[in-house]
Amino acid sequence: MHTVAFKKHFNFKYAFAENWEFLIFGAKDYYIDTKALKKIEKTTGMILVQIKSCEGMAELWFGRMVAVRKRNLANRIV
Repeated sequence: MHTVAFKKHFNFKYAFAENWEFLIFGAKDYYIDTKALKKIEKTTGMILVQIKSCEGMAELWFGRMVAVRKRNLANRIV
């Protein structure tokens, strides 16, 4: 099952600010499956930090500190 199902007007962006990186998913028509949101968090190492909605457009922000990512990569190499 997909975490977020989008019927139309889907986009995603990557952003970086103040030692945080973000994946931002935007869509007009969507529904949220909370179990699948946890799967995204587990897979990416990011947490859901914000759900924003304005004029029929929704954005889901997942983020993590860059130091966490570097530590996770180092653990995989060892």
